[in-house]
Amino acid sequence: MINQNLEQVLALARDGDLCAREELIRSHRDFIAKVSSKACNRFLTWDDDELSVALLGFNEAIDKFRPSEGASFHTFAQRVIRSRLVDFFRKESRHRYLSLSPMDPDDEELSRFDMEYSSEQYQEAENQTLFAEVVESYIETLAEYGVILDDLVKVSPKHRDSKETLLKVALRLINEPVLLQFLKNNKLLPLKELESITGVKRRVLEKGRKYLIALVLILTDSKFYPLKSFTEIPGISIGEKVPPQ
Repeated sequence: MINQNLEQVLALARDGDLCAREELIRSHRDFIAKVSSKACNRFLTWDDDELSVALLGFNEAIDKFRPSEGASFHTFAQRVIRSRLVDFFRKESRHRYLSLSPMDPDDEELSRFDMEYSSEQYQEAENQTLFAEVVESYIETLAEYGVILDDLVKVSPKHRDSKETLLKVALRLINEPVLLQFLKNNKLLPLKELESITGVKRRVLEKGRKYLIALVLILTDSKFYPLKSFTEIPGISIGEKVPPQ
């Protein structure tokens, strides 16, 4: 959405055009997720309360943004989202690990709710890139494979047996250098070969394609290690080889 078009859509939304408002929200879901994940210093999904709060903040930013005040819409929306998160944590006193840039005006306010603990995946990644940068890099890498966060949340298997099946396929793929290289080079899953070596039906592989790609990226790239818990993968280390299934 180029700036001129963005300003036009914003004006329509402020004037009561619900379709324009929905389009703004739809096209900015990744932006909202990145801003919120960075503020909370953890990977958020649309099941998290924080993203619901952030969405309300973004909606508020649409109504209150004025181009004449100098800031870009995205800068303004980021400030409103962070402000709404401040209010949320103040009211709820949630125990979250929050880490904002030192120059952020809301840093002092948010730090009151920093309980000074980190999750296991963040501890394991403390000598790597900051968690917020990991999330941003992961989003960018997923995009190279035609996957966005919204897709990933929608296609993640809900049933344990489905999740375990796709995990086994991902681990088998990791153990097949030729197939793994095909994925990396072509940004496509070798579905025919995976069906042959795993016995998992092609329709299952196609349905789980985006989730499989997300798993493989996390399991084969050490910089994405802090995201391991998001996939609920127990006891697997990056680069670990497992026997063929």
